[in-house]
Amino acid sequence: MRFKTLLFTFLFSYSAVSQSNDTISNSGTSWVPSALTINVGDTVTWVNTGGTHNVNGTTTTFPNNPESFGNSIAAGWTYQHVFTIAGNYDFQCDPHASMGMTGTITVQDPSLIQGNNIIDPEVYPNPFYNNLTIKNCNGYQLIIYSIIGKLEFSEIILNDNHQLSTAQLPEGIYLYEILYDNKKIKSGKLVKH
Repeated sequence: MRFKTLLFTFLFSYSAVSQSNDTISNSGTSWVPSALTINVGDTVTWVNTGGTHNVNGTTTTFPNNPESFGNSIAAGWTYQHVFTIAGNYDFQCDPHASMGMTGTITVQDPSLIQGNNIIDPEVYPNPFYNNLTIKNCNGYQLIIYSIIGKLEFSEIILNDNHQLSTAQLPEGIYLYEILYDNKKIKSGKLVKH
């Protein structure tokens, strides 16, 4: 029993140390820093140091964000979000976006880093016609849904530069997910012409 307690204490301490909390604050109508790279499971805390602002990282505003985050427009707030899906995220302050109050967060999954290279799955072109290229996805699962949630396609990708025929799909908007070991790595929206 003592061994289990020590093991649990060690694992809990290790997981607590391996995750970080990064802070982004505003300086007038700018985010500082405006670009950040973190790991899956890390927390980002935005601090409004003055003025009326918000954080908008919703998929409505930024359709390529893997998930939505954000808060309401107000003064004097602190907002936190734990990033659980790897990918590239954009965010802005809605009242000041046209003044350049925008930022980016790159969320890495340490289990998907080979050497010094981050494996960043890609699905392109977007919009597409009768073919898609799926890059950096060897061993990953690609799932494509219609905009109403109907499963259209699911396949394990077996090479890093896979060509997928999409001639059977009608024109329209599709959602995709890329999974690795049953964990969502990336998601987004695709348009077929």
